[in-house]
Amino acid sequence: MALLDPIYALPTPQKVILGVLPLVAVGALGWFLLISPKTDERDGLFQRNEALRAEVMKARADEANLRPFRLQAEALRKRLEAAKERLPGEKDIPRLYRQVSDLAIQSGLGVALFQPRPPEERAVFAEVPITMTAEAGYHQLGAFFDRVARLPRVVTLGNFKVSGIDRPTGTIRAEMTLATYVFRAEGAPGPGKPGAPAKPAAGAAPAAPPAPAAPRPGARP
Repeated sequence: MALLDPIYALPTPQKVILGVLPLVAVGALGWFLLISPKTDERDGLFQRNEALRAEVMKARADEANLRPFRLQAEALRKRLEAAKERLPGEKDIPRLYRQVSDLAIQSGLGVALFQPRPPEERAVFAEVPITMTAEAGYHQLGAFFDRVARLPRVVTLGNFKVSGIDRPTGTIRAEMTLATYVFRAEGAPGPGKPGAPAKPAAGAAPAAPPAPAAPRPGARP
């Protein structure tokens, strides 16, 4: 106890100061060793939280801006799928040849030439042309075009030339190019090499011989 006698002999204010100093030292050590690092970590987490909140708000704004474009892309995708349904596949081409040839005969056309030509490559589809020459009246020719337009597959009329024939029946000669289209996905091979002969429909000759006589005007299919 002799060591503490000088402390006991001190005035009360000094005793209070000596008692507070250890507490201050312990508090300072606790602050620098425990509290201060956690405070810095808290500030860092707060800044990180603010940055993430800003990123979330930006992402929501981008989502709101992209939503109309996504809706448009979805609508375009549906239109593309619907269009692809009307485009024949490569395996459907021979059957389509037969359909067009049959429609010409049913419409009363005297087909002198029915020649499929090599496909012509485009960006995402291949155009498959058909050269056709036929003799008929205006009524039969119009009926043929109407029936072709009603086909479930797309068949368009390209080059078209009409010339009169010196016959009392009013028959005309029509030279035309019909075309259908085969969808080709990006990077997929085309339906055939350019310049390669097209395969005619099974059971049907690519070119029919000239009709022995012109069809009568107003003949029904």
